[in-house]
Amino acid sequence: MDSSTTDITGDMTTGEVCEAPGILLVCDDQDDDPFHALGLGCEGALENTIPIQKMQFKSNKYGFKVARGFGEAEDPDMPGKLLFRPREGEKFLVISTGRIADLQPDGVLIETKPQFDNDNNFNPDDPNALPAPMSPVVGSNSGKGGTPSQDCDGVHDCSDSIDPNWKLGNEDPNDLLWASLEVAVPAGTHGFGFDVAYFSSEYPEFVGEKFNDMFIGWATSEVYTGNVTFINKQPFTVTALAPEMESAGFIGDAPELAGTGFEGHGSTGWATINAQASPGETLVFAFAIMDMGDSSKATLALLDNWRWSCVGCVPMEQDPSCGKPQHPKCCGLCVEKPDDPKCGTMGHPPCCEGK
Repeated sequence: MDSSTTDITGDMTTGEVCEAPGILLVCDDQDDDPFHALGLGCEGALENTIPIQKMQFKSNKYGFKVARGFGEAEDPDMPGKLLFRPREGEKFLVISTGRIADLQPDGVLIETKPQFDNDNNFNPDDPNALPAPMSPVVGSNSGKGGTPSQDCDGVHDCSDSIDPNWKLGNEDPNDLLWASLEVAVPAGTHGFGFDVAYFSSEYPEFVGEKFNDMFIGWATSEVYTGNVTFINKQPFTVTALAPEMESAGFIGDAPELAGTGFEGHGSTGWATINAQASPGETLVFAFAIMDMGDSSKATLALLDNWRWSCVGCVPMEQDPSCGKPQHPKCCGLCVEKPDDPKCGTMGHPPCCEGK
């Protein structure tokens, strides 16, 4: 077991005793386990780990890698450090609808092949359904839809965000990679979060088209069930994220895309996902990435730093000022001010700086 640690909460409490671990043991330098890469399932005392059970990870070797970095661009604020480097520990998880290259000897992923020409990752194209517990069916308003994040039916997608893109893509997911796990929510803990960066070679040609690759992060909880990776009531697709790529990410010939294979296309850069949980429950977390309507044009996501939040988040429908000073954090996607100083303003994603 590695002795290094990572602080994961960083929240004010709600007045309850929050039993989420403040310092996590890091074990992702020991192996290439995809859950360890996220900061989950390490061995150790409860005050320093996030135990998980009933883990499933469904992909062949071409669709994922556990890497120490991605691309060649350096962080302008930290010379000598890669821009796309782990957010906690030593490694992060890379998942793609295309075929991922072999890692460099130092464990960094550098793609020399244009991802626009990178298609089938040899994962299944059938059946044309999302694996349980994920569902494209609207789940708000007791299953009738129309009130995102409110009155969840507890089974289907309470964000109501997956359904339109699912239908746009002819309900035809291909090259599907998915995973799921169960985790016990600590007492006094009202949410969780993780970090993600989304890259797509479908930008800019296929914005608004049916060929709209999708990444889903899902929670099944007593307080909310559905897609948690959403922005502006849309799931993570090139159509939904194009404005964030243009305002807070990297597009075209941006030097930050060097060595990613997405040169000429687009990335969001690192963003944070906030989601709700209920203290003491057993929460199901799942995620998936897929081509929609075809098996072409790779889309890739980096995932890292899964952690608890004592105070959780609120849906924007509940508090339109979420993410601003003296307001709670917004559920869904947000970005840190250093990554986008204009976050929270017109045309930019919400800030992560709520209380």
